[in-house]
Amino acid sequence: MIRTERCTCMLVSRVLRSYTKQEHKGVLYPRHMETPMSTDNLSPFAQAALTPVPDCEAESLPLDKRIIGERNRLTLCRYLHRFGWLTSRMVARLVWDDFSQGWPMARRTLKALQDDGMVIKRALPQGGDAYLLSAKGARFLNEREGLDACSGQGLTLGNPIHRACSNWYLIDALRNGWQVITEHEISTDRGPVRVLDGKQPDGILLGEGEAVWLECEHSWKAIKARNSAVSFCARHLDQDNMTLITPDYPLRQVTVVATNMDALRHMAASFQKAYADRTISEGQLQMINVSLLPISRSLVPSERVDGNLWFDVILPAM
Repeated sequence: MIRTERCTCMLVSRVLRSYTKQEHKGVLYPRHMETPMSTDNLSPFAQAALTPVPDCEAESLPLDKRIIGERNRLTLCRYLHRFGWLTSRMVARLVWDDFSQGWPMARRTLKALQDDGMVIKRALPQGGDAYLLSAKGARFLNEREGLDACSGQGLTLGNPIHRACSNWYLIDALRNGWQVITEHEISTDRGPVRVLDGKQPDGILLGEGEAVWLECEHSWKAIKARNSAVSFCARHLDQDNMTLITPDYPLRQVTVVATNMDALRHMAASFQKAYADRTISEGQLQMINVSLLPISRSLVPSERVDGNLWFDVILPAM
């Protein structure tokens, strides 16, 4: 017999807090890195800019700073094209994560790009700034990479905290070797799927022949909306009849990422009730992971806590 929702709240809080006291791999494991981009159509200078930095100790001459700068500009514009908008901290994690001064480097580069008219800075509702690709930046990217990038001038920020939750999770996934499809790419029809069975993902992870559907939660949802997520998992998380996200990537996992415990608690309670009503199986619940990723009003993330819905939340409550 599954205990009450109140007991579930205490359990989820206790289980997730315990993760901060021990090393826990969670749902992100090293995967194959993204397929390298073809450089056949790029200019010689742009090709040189995309060439990996050589080992300075093994080279007699350091890499030209102009090439480093060009490569960083290309990389930054490419990420703005993919994510729609990013904060300076997000840019630092994506481009300069291995540098102790990554955030100042990101801010300096963004300021230079803004002064050059290649990016647009837009104030966030609760403080801080978001950066978007300008028309000039889109042309710069298109000329060098043959993409169909466009200006973010007319792009709305939507719910910044919800989008930041998706962005931060996908950024960490990229750093751990996953291929990702961002929420912005999905909403602009640049992903393999926009809507599946009435639901739009907040991001997709691809790696080692499997796809992970990302579901981000920032606020409390009504029972009808939560039941819709439960029904989606019950229909599409099936080892015997897998739903294909792409021809090579079947849906093997759903990850629910919540920015606060209240949203996570209510989602867990809905899955518990579905299991009690026998509308979702134990095996399907094992294919659902949960993450608690608090996001501040200025879109700065706190430490993320990962777990499995069945093993870490529901099973201990039985």
